[in-house]
Parts: sequence; C-alpha cells; structure tokens
Amino acid sequence: MQNDSPNYMLVPSSPAMPPALESYYKGETEEVSHLRDYWHILLKRKWWFLGVLSGIVTLTLLVSLLMPPIYKVTTTLQILQDNPSAIMGGQNTDPLGALTGSSSLDKFYETQYNILKSPTITLGIIDSLNLKEHPTYKAMEKDYPDDPPRVIKERYALSMLDYLKVEPTKNSFLVDVSYRSTDKNLAWKVAEAMPKEYLKLAMNTREQSYTTLREWLDQELVRLGQKLQDSERTLYAHGQKQDFLSLEEPEVNVVVKKYIAVSQALTTAQADKAQKEAQYRQIKEQGADAPLVTNHPLVTALRQSLIDLEGQVTGQSKIYGPNFPEQAAISARMREVRQRLNQEVKRLEASIKADYEAATKSESLLQKEFDLQRSKMIDLQNDLVHHHVLKRDLQTNQTLYEGLLARMKEASVASTMVASNVSVITPAKDPYEPWLPKYLLFTVLAVVLGSMFGLGTAFFVEYIDDSIKTTEELEKICHISSLGVIPMMEADSFRLPISRESLKLPAPGAEFREGEVEGPSPVELLSYNDPMSMLGEAIQHIRTSLLLSSSEAPPKVIVVTSGNPGEGKTTVSVNLAAALAGPDRSCVILDCDLRKARIHQVFRIPIQPGLTNYLSGAVPMEEVIRTTSVPNLYFIPAGPTPPNPNELFSSTVFGNLISHLRGEFDYVVIDSPPIIGFADGRTISNIADGVLVAIRHHSTTREAGQLAIRLLSQNNARILGGILTMTKKDRMGYGSYYGYFQNYHKDYSGYHKRDLGDSGAKTSSAKH
Repeated sequence: MQNDSPNYMLVPSSPAMPPALESYYKGETEEVSHLRDYWHILLKRKWWFLGVLSGIVTLTLLVSLLMPPIYKVTTTLQILQDNPSAIMGGQNTDPLGALTGSSSLDKFYETQYNILKSPTITLGIIDSLNLKEHPTYKAMEKDYPDDPPRVIKERYALSMLDYLKVEPTKNSFLVDVSYRSTDKNLAWKVAEAMPKEYLKLAMNTREQSYTTLREWLDQELVRLGQKLQDSERTLYAHGQKQDFLSLEEPEVNVVVKKYIAVSQALTTAQADKAQKEAQYRQIKEQGADAPLVTNHPLVTALRQSLIDLEGQVTGQSKIYGPNFPEQAAISARMREVRQRLNQEVKRLEASIKADYEAATKSESLLQKEFDLQRSKMIDLQNDLVHHHVLKRDLQTNQTLYEGLLARMKEASVASTMVASNVSVITPAKDPYEPWLPKYLLFTVLAVVLGSMFGLGTAFFVEYIDDSIKTTEELEKICHISSLGVIPMMEADSFRLPISRESLKLPAPGAEFREGEVEGPSPVELLSYNDPMSMLGEAIQHIRTSLLLSSSEAPPKVIVVTSGNPGEGKTTVSVNLAAALAGPDRSCVILDCDLRKARIHQVFRIPIQPGLTNYLSGAVPMEEVIRTTSVPNLYFIPAGPTPPNPNELFSSTVFGNLISHLRGEFDYVVIDSPPIIGFADGRTISNIADGVLVAIRHHSTTREAGQLAIRLLSQNNARILGGILTMTKKDRMGYGSYYGYFQNYHKDYSGYHKRDLGDSGAKTSSAKH
C-alpha cells in the first residue's frame, strides 16, 4: 500500500440506504454542473494543470534563450497604378472584372504584391548585393555540391522568399516590405535593395511591353493600310459601274424620278377609275333616274319643257277639246321634246360608260409601267445598299488606321518616359535591436497557452478517468450504501505510542524470509496501536455504521472482499476486527484468501497449521485458533494453499466451522479473496450475515465495482455497504468540511500531546 498523500478521512454515509435514496440512484437523473464542481476538478487535477503550464513555459523560455536573434527591417513603398487607358484609346473597361465582381485596381495591386514576392526580385538582389560571397550562400553550395551554379542561385533565391513578407496597408496605396535574417547587415541591405530591384523590374517590363506594342502596331499599320487601299478601289469601281453620282444623289436619279411620277399617275388613275366606275354603276342601276342624269342641265331643261307642254295640253283640252288645231301642234312638240330627252339620256349613259372603260385601260397601262419602274427601283436600292456597305468598310478601315497611327505615336513617346508610380515612403534603417525573441511577450503567451492547455488536460484526464472517486459515485454507480472511507496514511503520520522494539517490528530494510514470521504492518494495526489517528477514527466510524446497519441484531459473520486485488480489503479486515474486539467482546478473523494469505504476517503468526489443515481433517480446531497481540482478538491463519480452495469453502466442514465460531465469538470477520476472477468470495458470502466491499479510491473502475456487486447479488448475498479505501483529500473533489476535519484532528492531536507529555506517552505504551 502506498502512503504518499496527506492523511484525512471522510464521514461515512448512512449504513442503510432509504428506499427513496435508492430509487434516486437507480433512476436516471440529470446532473447539474456548477462552477465549484469545475473548481474542485481543477484542484484535484492541479498537478496536471501545473505540469502542462510549467512545461510550456519552460519550453518557451528554453526556445527563447536558444533562439538566435532575428532582425527585421521594413521599408514602406507607395505604389500607384499606371494609366493603362493612355495606349488603349482613353477607355479602361474590364468586362471580366464586371462579371467576377473584382475591379482592375484590385487585380493590379495583387499583381504587384506577387511581383514583390517573386524569385525575379531576389535573383536581382543576389546580383546587386553580390550575395554569392555570403556565408549562407557558401553553405548552400556545400549542401548541394553536384548542382550547377544556376540551380544553386535559384534555390537560394527561393529560400530568401521564406524570410520576405509583403504587408499592404489597408485603405491606402502603401505596402510594407520586410525581410528577416539573423544577419543584421543582410536584413538591412536586402530591405534597402528591394525598392530598387522592384523599380528596375518595372522599368524593364515597361520597356519590353512598349517594344512589343510598337512591333505589333507596325504590323497592324501595314496590314490596315493595304486593307484601306483595297476598300477604296472596291468602292470607286462599284460607283463607276453603278453610276456613282446617281447613287450618291437619289433626288436627281432618272429611275427614282420616273418611279415617283408613275406612282403618282397610277394613284390619280386609280382614283379616276373608282369615280367613273361609281357613276357607271349608278346609271346602270337607276337608269334615267340616276342623279347624274337628272342633274344634267340639258336633261333638266328638256324635262321642264316637257312638263310645260303637258300643262298646256291639259289646259286647252279642257277649254277647246282634243280636236283643237293648236292642241295637235303642242302634242307634236311634246313628242319631239320627249324624243330628244331619251336621246340625251342614252348619250349620257354611253359617255359615262366610255369614260369608265377609258379609266380602266389607263389604270392597267399605268400599273404595268409602275411594276416596271418598281423593279428598277429595287435594283437601284440593292446597288445602293452594297455601295453603302463598301463605303462603311472604307470608313472603318480608315478610322482604325488613323487610331493605330495615333497609338503608335503615343507608344513611342511613352516608351521614353521613366515609371513614376513607385516611391519609397520610409527607407530601410539599420536595426538597433533584434525583432525576435521577445521574452516578455513569449512568456505571457506561454502562460496563457499553458493555462488553456493545462485546463484542457486536467478536464480531459478527469473525463477519461472512469474510476470511482467519491462516496456519492460509489452509492450511485454500485447502488449500495457507503459505510465510510479509509484514508491513505503517510509513513510520518503514524503516531505510534510504543516503540518499534516493543512491537518487535523488523529493522528498516530487513527482509522476511520464507518460513519466518514477519513483523506487523503499521497500517494494518494502526487503529489499535494509535486509536487517535485518522485511520483509527475512520475504522470507528465504519464499526459504528456496521453495528447500526440492521434494525434487529447486528451482523456477526462479516465477509470483507473487493472487486480486484490490492484494493485494501486486508487492511479493512484487520482494523475492523481489532475495532470489534473489546473488553466484553470477542472477535475472530479468518484468512480465507488462500491464494494470497497475508494476515499471518500482520500478527507475526506462522501460516501453519491453519484453516486448510482443519478443513482437511489434519488438525483439530483448537490448534488453528490463535491468540493475537490485540486483546479478545483471535486469528485463524490460511494454512497451505490447496489445489481447489472453492471446494473447501463449499464443504459442510466449513459451514460447521462458521456455525461453531458464531456461537463461540461475538463477531466473525472473514478476509475473502477478490470477487472478480475467483468464486471463493461468492461461496463464502452465502453463509455470512453480510458482506463489506472495499472500493479503492481512484483505482477501482466503475465497471469493476458494478460487476462485483452484480456477482454478489446473483448469490443473494446481503451487501452491508461499501468502503472507499486509500482515499486522498486532494483527489476527492470535496469542499471545506474535510479540511476542517483535518485541521481539527491536527489541533486535537497537538493538544493531546501537550497535555500528556512524555509520561502520558509512556503510560500508553505500557498499556499496549
């Protein structure tokens, strides 16, 4: 058992779990986390937190101390965009930028930033500063002895880009160009040479661009000049063939004039025909009653004369009678007038018909002439359209030729100008102190990052730790009542009131050989040797809870077991047996862990004869029951290890032995083997009044605890409760009560020592 943490104890829970509490632990309830829970976790895992924090801080300090000083030199440039429209006719359009949402200005500056970080710049710097003689360049030549000089130079230029940084200033035309190096002079010289190389590259690029542009313009001028001549020849030839003057001035063209005249005559003829046709149809339908006839002056006069004559005839016939001579003359005249009227009506009808037929013939002739002139007009328009096409082609070629000629002159002038869009705002300065390392900043960042990673590590370790950590977890996970806790005791906390010689403890460093009797372990009998210790107080709490665990008689036969080995069940068994034994109470403890017996070492009693000797019938009962140094505490050692221990515990002899011990002693404590992996404990629990399960703090997993309780429950064993062993205050996650108890116990122990003095210690030693 390890003794590496402060001594303390916990107040045990209720020995018998109420039904309401049991249903609470069995039901699935939602746990609410509070800030104090996280604080307790951090306190419990403080060494993880502090370890990660100190590790990061230490590593940062080491890196800072071992890091060579790095110098950073910065120069600020102002880069303005050239006017690209000067050579492109005053227009600066970017259809692709309109589609993608980016402007030509953004593209320009992105291009300049990439140029500043291009190997071309660093290659120029290598030549201008003669960096081939620099130690870093020489070292690269040694690293790559087989590479040609050109490749080494390009490799060194690429390596320089790793230490070059271009940072544009937001909402401005300024850009900071920085270079870092462990060589102060190199950093300064490179930063100083950057603007010069960039300007030189811009000028070379500008000159190359204008040279290429002039060559292209020359070729285009020759091509467009020839094309312009061809267009002029074609236009003039077509004009001569198709009467250029008539095509250019349609108002004097004969075809156009004839077409217009015929069109007007046809329109007049069509109108006259329509009128004559209407008159003809009117006379044909109405005859002499037609308005054209009735309204004719001659017809009107003849009709009036006829009416007058008819009136005279009618008047004279009434006076003179029908045979009057003048009456015959008037009648003859009436016949003559009527004949003339009929002739005039027929003549009018014939005249109107002749006019209609003449108008129809005239219209037909004019329509034929109009169709002829229209076809000529269509041919004329087609020739005119073709002429205009040729004319526009000539104008276009002439405009392009003149524009290219103007651009040629502008390019010739612009190529002689020096680029003025780049200027140095802040020149590079010789660095006074290194840029890195920054000890204060690194330390602060290390503390911040270390704290964050430390917190994460602490909570992660707590998350992956599935062991049982508190009595509440023991009750909730295993569904049993917690009877108390056993603290982890430090070696220097044992307040033994008697000397090692009086207890016959082995000398420090002495080894126990096979066949000899070992000395007692201070922890296993600490509750008896030092009742005022925290372990003694904890055992007393467990004893009280155990005796009150039943409303009837307290359990007499008690089995102490655990899920796995090394969880402190032997310590619980021995100390509990010593606490149960008293002036008026007798107790016997059986070491039933036949596979790994250890209680005989505690009491310095030989392991034989023991339990297995009695169960096999080799010795009587009186020889296996031994007395111990604790009054009224008796002990039955394990004896030799049998081939199958579980067969002995299943025998009737073992049951009779327990029945006999139940009658002879007030209490029987059985140290059982672990439950998981061995069936001995489950067999022994069937004949016991109750079972105590030892759960090691921060060691026994939740699955192991649940499995141990489940195996015991399958045998219908009465589980009295669980005991959390080897607990450590700094890992319990509890609050101020246990600190108060520890301080109280410390103060009380000091007060007890001062009152008793040496005499009290001697009296206590003599009593033991």
